[in-house]
Amino acid sequence: MDIFEYLSRFSLPLPGQVKGLVSFDFDGTLFSDTWTCTERIRLFDLLINLREKGIIWGINTGRNLPYLGEGIREMFQGVAKAFAPDFLITMERHVHLRKGEFLVSDIDWNNRCDDAHEALFRHHGAMLDSLLADLEFEFSEYQLSRQEGDVYSLVVNDAVCMDAVAEKIDNVIAPYPEIVTQRAFVYLRFSHKDFNKGTALRHLVRYFGLDPRTVVIFGDGHNDLDAMAALPEAYCCCPSNAVSEVRQAVGKSGGFVSQHSALTGVLEGLELGVLPRI
Repeated sequence: MDIFEYLSRFSLPLPGQVKGLVSFDFDGTLFSDTWTCTERIRLFDLLINLREKGIIWGINTGRNLPYLGEGIREMFQGVAKAFAPDFLITMERHVHLRKGEFLVSDIDWNNRCDDAHEALFRHHGAMLDSLLADLEFEFSEYQLSRQEGDVYSLVVNDAVCMDAVAEKIDNVIAPYPEIVTQRAFVYLRFSHKDFNKGTALRHLVRYFGLDPRTVVIFGDGHNDLDAMAALPEAYCCCPSNAVSEVRQAVGKSGGFVSQHSALTGVLEGLELGVLPRI
């Protein structure tokens, strides 16, 4: 059963009037090795509370769709009130949205996204292949590898090592403004500048006809900065495990920086930051 079919079993109708949305990063924000069933139950209690106020929710992640599906199934285990997200953004760029009881791919957006990346990698593939080979040699002690099914990507053995790798990459791609990187702890992906967590979320905000001021963004990694920058009017929150750049961006915007990590921090952000604003 694919993730769309699975989630159709948990779908709820959209509110009569969609008044806002909450966008959650997944790994390190919602999902972690330390989350508990009690926390996940509390999360969906809060999401139901928000839904009664016209606020929908979704996930904005670097995971691909099958991998995200694995995490969502774990997220729903033991939670009787769990209900399907109203949108998904996967690989930091592909959009999937609710049509009736089903989540479906946004064909127009995703085709434009795929066409842009195909052209980008066709034009710059040789340069990127050479860069990746150089990185694998120069930083061999960091155990660099490519993500399966995602040729222009990297995984390193820890997030600290990624700082040195990312600095080298930034210097090499600087003359090519159409190429950017999406970085999330030990993962890095090359991408087209026009398609990221921010532009995809902004597209969804337009789709639902929302004022950006009614948007809430939760995130913890470098790739979440795109979403926060694309929607500067949004209310931003982060858990304590967020990278320093995210904590600084959230604090500067007047958002909520939790003293707790991962899902515990998300719950605090919802209870003390988001709900009092609605």
